[in-house]
Amino acid sequence: MSLLVPILLFIVVVGPLIAFHEFGHYIVAKLNGVRVLEYNIGFGRPIVQFQRGETKYGLRVIPLGGYVRLAGMDDGDAGPRSFNAKPVWRRITIIVAGAFANLVLPIAIFFVAGLAANHGPVTVQAVTDGSPAQAAGIRPDDRLVSINGKSVSHIEDLRSVVGSSNGAPVRVGFAHPGGPTMEATIKPVFKNGRWIIGVVGSGGPLDIPGTAVEAVKLDGAYIVGIPVSLVRLASGQVSGGITGPCGVSGPIGIARETQQVASAGVIPLLFLAGVLSVSVGILNLLPVPALDGGRLLFLVIEAVRRKPMDPALESRVHYAGFVVLITLILIITFNDISRLQTPFASLISQCQ
Repeated sequence: MSLLVPILLFIVVVGPLIAFHEFGHYIVAKLNGVRVLEYNIGFGRPIVQFQRGETKYGLRVIPLGGYVRLAGMDDGDAGPRSFNAKPVWRRITIIVAGAFANLVLPIAIFFVAGLAANHGPVTVQAVTDGSPAQAAGIRPDDRLVSINGKSVSHIEDLRSVVGSSNGAPVRVGFAHPGGPTMEATIKPVFKNGRWIIGVVGSGGPLDIPGTAVEAVKLDGAYIVGIPVSLVRLASGQVSGGITGPCGVSGPIGIARETQQVASAGVIPLLFLAGVLSVSVGILNLLPVPALDGGRLLFLVIEAVRRKPMDPALESRVHYAGFVVLITLILIITFNDISRLQTPFASLISQCQ
């Protein structure tokens, strides 16, 4: 299969999330009086680069991340506007700002997607290949009539019942266009921290306050649910663990899923962008050297010890962590490539 389209979609969806993450570091560094030397999206050679004030801005050739270079963080600058000259608590705010930006951005994304989706007749926009809903006979353009015997007047009625099901079967009433109402008993599956049946739906009265509340709740559900999923993977509760067939996806796997979701429309793609933003935020907070969480750990240790860590030791630890991180990414990418020949629906069914 050609990777060009999914890679382009990956860049379009993930690129803004990376930019927003780095902007979090950038703006909080500025607010704390730290000199920002560079703001870059991507790695490698620059495609576009320009100087504005004291900061050099760049768009680089490898779209798998980004970085903000601060005075004093790695260059030994000890001036009053350097990173290391600031109190520990200010440095902590700068380090966590990127992840925080990714954790709050989905509220806006889910709100916009929710306003677009949650009005008009309650209908099915898309059904995930290999999902329980597809197995039950639900199709795009079907009307959603009831859930566990109660009428569905808003798409959130379905999401709420399925989301709180804890995996217990739910009874869904639906009707094909122009056809009679049917009912199917469907067992939800746990994916991306939530119980789902594989239906992307829309409909209900326009409710701006309610949509805002639901956006916050949905963001909170993913902030809690994604770490739970990672724990399940790491503890062997999912077959193969983190690097197994149902494990963590790398850029190629995410690109493939992005293409699959994009085929269902803009609204599902927005929801996926929100999920990916939360994932980026949480992964960056893991206490792994070379990630924001690794730097945060060193700052917490410094706060407890009341004196800085040895810069040479910290650099060596971050370098070692970077090597391990790249190795893990290569393993995950190899797994993504090995799964390319497996139909997407089969992957979904294997990991339910």
